[in-house]
Amino acid sequence: MTPLKFRMAGAVATAMLCAAGLATDASATDAPDVLQQQINEVLSNTEGGVQISRYEIAWNEGEAIMAFPLPGETYAPPSSAAAVKLEAKIAGLSSAKTADAVAAAEKEPTGVPAAESVPSDEAEPAGVVATASADCPTETFGNDWYCFYQYKSYAGRRLSWNATHHDYMYFSAYNFVNRTSSWSNKGGKTIYVAGRTESGDDGSCNQYSHNGWTEQAHSSSSALSSSLDNTADCFWTS
Repeated sequence: MTPLKFRMAGAVATAMLCAAGLATDASATDAPDVLQQQINEVLSNTEGGVQISRYEIAWNEGEAIMAFPLPGETYAPPSSAAAVKLEAKIAGLSSAKTADAVAAAEKEPTGVPAAESVPSDEAEPAGVVATASADCPTETFGNDWYCFYQYKSYAGRRLSWNATHHDYMYFSAYNFVNRTSSWSNKGGKTIYVAGRTESGDDGSCNQYSHNGWTEQAHSSSSALSSSLDNTADCFWTS
């Protein structure tokens, strides 16, 4: 090979390597934000929801809050500072106690790694720990929070409430139909959960439904039975 041809071949090879490097950088930059896609999906399928943090959606000024696991994680993080402010307001905490709670929340490690794929809604993720404890905000505020979890052992998305609801509350309003595999009721209310008797009909989910369970005050279940797993469509409280 002549020197000219050698230099031309080297230039071509260098250009190819540079192109490959640029392609790699571009693919990393353009990697899909899976967490944000999940949040956007819930927002597009519900009404009144507002994203309040990197991983949380709130409805009705915090009456209900959904927390998502960060990319690559199995469990949703504790409440963010934004969620704590809403929870504190609902709990009726004083300004001083609210400030303390927010400061504590801001110290929680909630750093987000680079975007990567996370488990789908249809499959329980690896890394579920049988001895995991429920991270429902009741312990922080001393009020009647109760939470529903997407997977057993309190993994996946966490959907939490505080208020008394004598009317039926439908999970369809939160894109959480048939997605409860564990739950925690750390307050003093009794929570009644039921499933639909007719697919797609919220009106068929009521106290007369044939499937469901009762959550006694200060109780929890890290794994629903196979007959109740992913069957919850509505609930109401004492």
